[in-house]
Amino acid sequence: MIIFETEHLLFRPLTQSDLDDLTALYADPEVMRFLGGARNRDEVQRVLNKYISEQQTYGHSFFAIVQKSDQSFIGQCGLLDQEVEEQPEMELVYVLARPYWQHGLAVEGISALKDYGLQKEGLSRVVSLIPPDNQASIYIAEKIGMHYEHDVDQWGERFRLYAVSQLQ
Repeated sequence: MIIFETEHLLFRPLTQSDLDDLTALYADPEVMRFLGGARNRDEVQRVLNKYISEQQTYGHSFFAIVQKSDQSFIGQCGLLDQEVEEQPEMELVYVLARPYWQHGLAVEGISALKDYGLQKEGLSRVVSLIPPDNQASIYIAEKIGMHYEHDVDQWGERFRLYAVSQLQ
């Protein structure tokens, strides 16, 4: 079931059949450098089960990102409920396999996710929490119209908070 799409990408709920692709994605230390490090198959299985449960419970979680041209799984993205500085926020999150970096697909996909959240889900605002040294994610956030607001301490780490609202 396709939830939304772009010129080059399809977005659908994650399923158990994505376990092998997710395991490969999460095993890449460079991909996971800003996300707590590489994970093994058992850890990925637990995460996938959680995402599928969240989708069934809340109607949103993480989506598989599929390249239209060859139907290959290239990553995941989603809207994640967060509490930031004691305020509820909806975070745009994504992970893209390394062979698909620097082809414009992250900007295309995350821009569509932003629009999906603000327009289809009716969110008033979405944020991204980005480590200060993750220049690629900062570039993507700015490219899709997000603006730096301030630094926050979250989970014992420092992040740059980028945000965009429906009014911008």
